Amino acid sequence: LSAEEYRREKERVCDEMIARLEAAFLPGLAEAVIFREVGTPRTHMKFLNRNDGTYGPIPSKRPLGLLGMPFNRTDLDSLYCVGDSTFPGQGVNAVAFSGFACAHRVLADLDIEPRNELMDKGMQALFAGLRKLV
Repeated sequence: LSAEEYRREKERVCDEMIARLEAAFLPGLAEAVIFREVGTPRTHMKFLNRNDGTYGPIPSKRPLGLLGMPFNRTDLDSLYCVGDSTFPGQGVNAVAFSGFACAHRVLADLDIEPRNELMDKGMQALFAGLRKLV
């Protein structure tokens, strides 16, 4: 595909995914999206340094392993991280848990679900300190 055909195909697939989500259980999703960025294996190769755009074992460059990975919250309000580059890492189960944990984090931050502020702040501070050791 040419660069323009590739871009159009990425957008087409993204539009299809959003339409399927809307039809299944998220009516109004397309209108609610403020920003979207479509990632493909090419994206993973370029920005995540993934061999051939694929996924594999957890990177071994961090001596702290999983504890060095970012959690769902960021330093920017309303910006969250989810996926295999966040805790608990790679693999279907880990990524699914990351999504579940991020959904809980968002709902807790919106005061829709209960949270434990002492634990939240304490754990965030602990892991932020550990990441500085890397």
